[in-house]
Amino acid sequence: MASFTACKKESNTTSPATGNTPNLEQLILNFEQKLESGQKDGTTYAIDSAVWYVEALLNYNTGTEGVKCSGITVDTIETNLLTPSSGEYTLNQLETVYNSLLNQVQQNQPEGTIMFAADVYHHQTETVMVFAVSTAYATPVGPLYKALNDTSGCWYWGGDLGMCGHDSGLYVGMDASDVLENRISNTTSDVWSSLETISKLPTWYGDPNFPFDITYLQPTRMFYAEGPWVELYYYCIPSNVMDYYLSGNGIWYIIKDLKPTGKSFAYCNIYDYLSYPSSVVHVGLFTYGIPVN
Repeated sequence: MASFTACKKESNTTSPATGNTPNLEQLILNFEQKLESGQKDGTTYAIDSAVWYVEALLNYNTGTEGVKCSGITVDTIETNLLTPSSGEYTLNQLETVYNSLLNQVQQNQPEGTIMFAADVYHHQTETVMVFAVSTAYATPVGPLYKALNDTSGCWYWGGDLGMCGHDSGLYVGMDASDVLENRISNTTSDVWSSLETISKLPTWYGDPNFPFDITYLQPTRMFYAEGPWVELYYYCIPSNVMDYYLSGNGIWYIIKDLKPTGKSFAYCNIYDYLSYPSSVVHVGLFTYGIPVN
């Protein structure tokens, strides 16, 4: 996805403003008012502009502000319309798209979570334009997640195996990927527009000054190890290595390097991935956007 900007073809075609301007919230509210009006005013939208407004309104109406949270999970759903010959979408069409996506986002929301952010995008299949939304749901922080803020112990890299070393057996159901994700993500919910997600493997980011010489561990800014399968599956990441990944030389280096111009880091998904029989890694999905408020 890109920062959505469309050219005005006619006087009744609208385009969203770019950047974080004082008028951003008003643009969203004006669009909502047009959707809810029984007498549509004839405004039409190019596809990029249509996606921007639908995404912004979804975030505005379903996002929860100021709630500390963790454990982000992402669900993707879609709806579609016949592609208009003019290339412009009417308010009636976008009302249908918005309501369809909104209903599915709300129906798919896991119990006990808030809607953290929604990333709307599109793709065309023959004569049909598909509108899809990847929705990030998050769990409000409670006592159960206290351990996510603590890197003083050792954690298994993945598999929801909990802590290892002297703390072995604690917090089964979580692992290093959960701790890293929680500590790196913006853990206070907000309202966003122009969301953009970038996926990266640690192999893209080596560190010539990697400070550790540990068996199987590779000199990358995000976790990556190679070695015997059984030992890799139970790889135990020491606390000082976890602290390195959380530092400006680790995953934060990657986040800053990937940041699109004019956007802020919103949240990330860090998940464990294994490639049988020789490597285990953490994969990062880093999402950026423009805060509405």
